[in-house]
Amino acid sequence: MMGRQIAQVFAQNGFDVMATDENEEMLQAGLEEIEKGPYGVRAAVSRGKISAEEAERALKRVRTTLVVEQACLGADLVVEAVYEDLDLKQRIFQQIDNASQPSCILASNTSTLGIGKIAAKVRRKERVLGMHFFNPAQATKLVEIIRADTTSPEALQKAVDIVQQLGKTPVIARDEPGFIANRLGLSLYMEASRLLEDEIASVKDIDTAMKLGYGHPMGPFEVADLVGLDTRLRNLESLFESTGDPKWVAPRLLRAMVNQGYLGDLSKKKGSKGGYYNHPGLNP
Repeated sequence: MMGRQIAQVFAQNGFDVMATDENEEMLQAGLEEIEKGPYGVRAAVSRGKISAEEAERALKRVRTTLVVEQACLGADLVVEAVYEDLDLKQRIFQQIDNASQPSCILASNTSTLGIGKIAAKVRRKERVLGMHFFNPAQATKLVEIIRADTTSPEALQKAVDIVQQLGKTPVIARDEPGFIANRLGLSLYMEASRLLEDEIASVKDIDTAMKLGYGHPMGPFEVADLVGLDTRLRNLESLFESTGDPKWVAPRLLRAMVNQGYLGDLSKKKGSKGGYYNHPGLNP
């Protein structure tokens, strides 16, 4: 999901993009979503965000390959956007480290895993950092840049410059679990989950309280449905594994919903039964 969004953001801002995945069907589905998805270039044209000509140019800037090494060839920046699994990310970073030119920045879109751990098996660790885009990347303005202890000042500044070229606002965080936004956002989500499980308030009323009381554009359960409940579960498992802090133990209800196939927003998650707003036990 995030890889497609990030590819589109770069293409719309004049960058040539080579997208890679091990599955050809996923690559084609990604191109389809970039063109016709709810935040795709056609939707951007209909909303008056870009012209039809700009949309066509953006689509032509995105190419695909099944070969990771080919995707890295000549790249100035590689952004990894697989799901939150440390072993998988480490294997991919070994591949892109070996395949990319020495000046290339290697960035992870991780939202919770430590950059230092991801870079553990990379030879040139000074060029590795985090570049965390938010869902939907086409619309959100924030990008967290995470500096590991080994990240060079030059790589960090280059990442800041790139994010600004995308028309987004970079914030810099030290390499600590959850960084800035997820640590705060997940804290809110955990407290909202306790309110729900203790039957203090309903899903809708908790979300409404945060929207009208604090001016949040979305409530914590709306956000969870949007990003995906399986993704939210992996985020919490990753934070707990990284910190050992029991405050990050995933709510029982969240784990049960994921096990039952409630993976989030029906329009975003293929095969999902829905999220908090579709669960019959929460919306009688």
